[in-house]
Amino acid sequence: MKKSFITTIIFLAGALSACQKAEYVFPTDMGQGITSLTAKFTSGPYVEQEAVKFDITDPAATKYVIPVPWFYPENSDNETTPYMTAMKVQAALANNCRIEPNLSILDLTKENAFTVTEADGEKRTIYISGQRTKSDKSSITFFSIESAGITGLIDQSRKTISLITIDDLSSVDVDVSLSPHATISPSLKGIDLNGPVQVTVTAHNGTTKTVYTVEKTAPTKISYGFRKGSETNLFNIDLATLNLAGTKPTLAAIGNYLVVSSGDGSAPKYFNRSTAKPLGNIVLGAAKGDGSVASDAAGNMLITDMAGAGETLKIYKTNSVSSAPQSFISWSNSSGFPLGSKVAIQGNLNANALIIVTCESTSASAANKFVRWVVTGGVPGAAEVIEAKDADAWLADQNGTKVVSRSTDPADGAFLAFYNGASGYSNTLKFLDGRTNAVSKSLGEQVSGNGWGLNNNALDAKEFNNAKYLALYTPSYFPNWGLYPGLYLYDVTGTSNFSGNIDKSPALQFSAQVNGFGVGNSGGRGDVLIAPTADGYKMQVFVIDYSVMTLSCYEFDCVDVK
Repeated sequence: MKKSFITTIIFLAGALSACQKAEYVFPTDMGQGITSLTAKFTSGPYVEQEAVKFDITDPAATKYVIPVPWFYPENSDNETTPYMTAMKVQAALANNCRIEPNLSILDLTKENAFTVTEADGEKRTIYISGQRTKSDKSSITFFSIESAGITGLIDQSRKTISLITIDDLSSVDVDVSLSPHATISPSLKGIDLNGPVQVTVTAHNGTTKTVYTVEKTAPTKISYGFRKGSETNLFNIDLATLNLAGTKPTLAAIGNYLVVSSGDGSAPKYFNRSTAKPLGNIVLGAAKGDGSVASDAAGNMLITDMAGAGETLKIYKTNSVSSAPQSFISWSNSSGFPLGSKVAIQGNLNANALIIVTCESTSASAANKFVRWVVTGGVPGAAEVIEAKDADAWLADQNGTKVVSRSTDPADGAFLAFYNGASGYSNTLKFLDGRTNAVSKSLGEQVSGNGWGLNNNALDAKEFNNAKYLALYTPSYFPNWGLYPGLYLYDVTGTSNFSGNIDKSPALQFSAQVNGFGVGNSGGRGDVLIAPTADGYKMQVFVIDYSVMTLSCYEFDCVDVK
């Protein structure tokens, strides 16, 4: 069934007065007449996407100048000048008020007059126009000394960058990422960072400036988990601009790099993990590239080839994007199902770890099994084929799942989730008891009521700062209907709080809606990855989703800012 997603105008209480003055962006006051104006593109690659939401607080304003971004997307060089003469404008008005003529497509290079009629019948004239506005953002978002293998820990509240090292930094080149179109001084080529250094970032508007202090130090950590309030959306990138395509995306992180596999036989691409800057293709060596990538918490990556029932499953290991991976596991697939596109790792592959490869259903048979290896001292043990009891059997392709372990100890259990099972609709997040491998707990689908249109099946789990975290990402089957994907992060150090619903549980620590860049054609396919940084101060959560064409990163830290 298909239906159109219609943007409705929301009416909010308040009134307009007649003062003639321009209004720029401030937080919305819900008690006034017009609270916001939204401008959308009517042509080009981002048609129907929101260019800006202009929040209004001054109830006395009658001239509204919408600050249209200079570039769109903000981190591109695509100027918005061609779109200014025809932008769709929508307003939020008070109850029982109306605006005439109806808002529609406006030329924002001119003042457009409208009459607002209040609930009591009073009429007022307002004027709506637009102005291209340069960004006032002036942040450092990434700071790395690649030659020394050091990534700076950025504290945006204190405007400090901590370099956790005792190495000589008397003449180093720094790879830095700034707010879009901002500049930095002094030059970071051959700079001496052995002592505290101040650097200044100037926003695109030329006036807003931020000064950061860079210093070799080791900040104090909080005792447990990530610091509340540290969560930051590092980037949200249109997959089309990264030349990424495919229907079986998987993610891995090693060093300063994020690796993306399309699972189509091509070499996975790698990017700066904090900026998404494309850097090239990894070296596959003997690996085929038709399966998946996965990473542990210590900078190691597994590249897994697809293997049908009875074929040899080959898994390769590496800690480099530029060196050929080495054979790590070679196993005759006795599971009865295809393997290779869904792999999860807990721990450190050079020491102690747990690897799970999830069995994949076929059109002839639904799977309810996974294969597990316990790694001890860097050496994988014998393969164990495990049945997920009381979980139903998952279906093929995007209706499948990725089983992830809670820790490196099999007794700590595992998680899985999938949309459709052999017995029908499922879409709940399940916990397998490690002693019985049977479902003992589960989270119901979203209380929002949107679960029917979301694929609750992309999972990863990692330990960070003495806490165990589980990430669930829910690609959308119907983003064109306004059902957007969601990211959920749970504390599963214990399982007593693992109750309730996916979007309302005592275990839930963070959630975000991911809007993306239009509608893809993947049918609910995506992946999620938790990746702690090597210094132990940050945890990054990456999502890739072809249903809304996005690659996103959320970052958390454990720095004690008191």
